Amino acid sequence: MNVAGERAMSKEFRAIMPNELGKCLGLWREVFKRADGDYFTPYLHGDPWYRHDYTRVCVLDGSPVSALQICEREVRIGGARIRMGGIGNVATHPDHRRKGYSSRLLTDAIGVMFGHGLDFSVLFTGIQPFYERAGWRSVPVKTLAGQLRSGLQDDMRMNYSTRPCDWTYDMPSVQRIYEEFNSARPLTVVRTPEYWKGYALPRFGAPKSTLLAETQGRIAGYLFFQFDKENCWLREIGYVSGEEECAEALIYRAAARSSEVGAQKIWSDLPHEPEIAIGIGEVAEQVEAHEPTGMMCRIINIESLGRRILPELNRRARSAKPPAGSISLDTEMGSLELTVRFGRVAMGAHNAARIPISQSDFFALLFGIKGIDELNLSAAPRDRQIISALFPPQRPVFWLPDHF
Repeated sequence: MNVAGERAMSKEFRAIMPNELGKCLGLWREVFKRADGDYFTPYLHGDPWYRHDYTRVCVLDGSPVSALQICEREVRIGGARIRMGGIGNVATHPDHRRKGYSSRLLTDAIGVMFGHGLDFSVLFTGIQPFYERAGWRSVPVKTLAGQLRSGLQDDMRMNYSTRPCDWTYDMPSVQRIYEEFNSARPLTVVRTPEYWKGYALPRFGAPKSTLLAETQGRIAGYLFFQFDKENCWLREIGYVSGEEECAEALIYRAAARSSEVGAQKIWSDLPHEPEIAIGIGEVAEQVEAHEPTGMMCRIINIESLGRRILPELNRRARSAKPPAGSISLDTEMGSLELTVRFGRVAMGAHNAARIPISQSDFFALLFGIKGIDELNLSAAPRDRQIISALFPPQRPVFWLPDHF
């Protein structure tokens, strides 16, 4: 199509209309070439927080030629919950690329997320420079990779019996374990029963991909993993307090089953809990840490974000007892001003210590990926004590079934 012809066409950037949903699904399937045609359906019909305003499209003469999806979620920061807008399915038809449509939709989406009261945004990508232009920044979360040991046998380690999950009967137990295991874990999504059924569960795939560990007739933990003839991926785990050893049993059995079909390498997205590290060490050698840059974050409204995390910051201040003082974490997307006085934290500051910080480092602090001692921040000793108390290192994770 020539440029003059396209200029003559009717072009709109807006929310999708109900009668365009089918065409949008068709666009995503064509662009991403998904063999499983139902992969995109949960975005529009299984997400309990879906609204048409969250599907942003560029429409030419009545047909969507570019689209993206906003996925509203609540995620945890300790005991606090903040509102996230996930960005997914950014796609433009091959005949209409390199015309700025996706960039325009991203700008559009930022305004929509702000208007709906979302605090920050997350996306996953392999083309980081494109999203950097719109303000997103990479926030690496450590993963592990190693070579599977030889001689793994599935009939070993009988402290726990394992079996595939039967979601018809086992879902309440898995949901309960998920809530306990992630009750204060940063970055984890708050999963309602409707969200479990409509969005998360389809991402778990076949029942055999989720193992349950049982002891004395009750479920102690679960592990979602994937494998092929070369690799084993550990995707999501959860276990009840007091049954930490079942993590080792679950990881061992997942590795053994993957090894049976020829897998030689193991990759772990799991948080760095001691029992998980032990389990990986038992099945793998030459284990190395990686910091993939595919997760990117962007501040949408730093003031509303600060208000939502304030109760958690006060809880941490009561425990760590930081010195009194005022700090301002100054990002390119706004400043988070905090004052500590008489053991309490409040928003706002007078004569605060200005601390320049990139969005990448801001989110690393917020999620507990890194402590202040791991970041190159220019801050006085007292201010470093405040930051250390309010933003201590944690064990965050963003589980694969919650991706978009």
